[in-house]
Amino acid sequence: MATTRAIANLETRQRLLNVAAEFFAEQGFNHVTVREICQVAGANVAAVNYHFRDKLGLYKEVVEMAANAINRSKVDVIEAAEGLAPEDRLRTYIRLTLHRLLGPEEDSWMEKLIAREMMDPTPALDLIVEKGIKPTSQRLGRMVAELLGTPLDDARVWQCFLSIQAQCLFYKSGKPISVRMSPPGFRYTPEIIDGLAHHIAEFSLAGIRAIAALKPQPTEWKL
Repeated sequence: MATTRAIANLETRQRLLNVAAEFFAEQGFNHVTVREICQVAGANVAAVNYHFRDKLGLYKEVVEMAANAINRSKVDVIEAAEGLAPEDRLRTYIRLTLHRLLGPEEDSWMEKLIAREMMDPTPALDLIVEKGIKPTSQRLGRMVAELLGTPLDDARVWQCFLSIQAQCLFYKSGKPISVRMSPPGFRYTPEIIDGLAHHIAEFSLAGIRAIAALKPQPTEWKL
């Protein structure tokens, strides 16, 4: 009897998470009610209080799910480039990252949720940083530090790292604009994505070489 109840509770909890993920991704935290989620999930409002304490607790759990998925995808990309020479490691990281961002698949609820959270932050934003970004930041930082020939705590490492990320993310966030500015029928084919990755990698490597020749900055920032 107790086992049956426990299984039912777990199933209810998972249904609430699944429905909440779609609702929050499509409408944002402030425009979704617990009652709407419960109605679709086939649960009562008390179930949210029981499993997550409140709406924010439910939202944080959904955001943490997305952050963990982001971290896993980044780990996969980093590990795919292990063993290569430093410059080729960066090229591989950029190419795989762009293919992940610009592939033909529809945006998942996770990507939509993260985008909403970035534009309209809630207390759950820290989860994205702590669970989705920080775990791999030092590994990526060491890659850039090796290319610069500097310690990890050199401020230029963080600046170069952010510049590389910003170039990749632009093609995702600016996708509707870049597509409209391109010739009719343009789409991000694997060949086009490879070309963009090549440009970003060579542009970044040239910048890193130039910055490596400059005087080191105070070590104020850390990954």
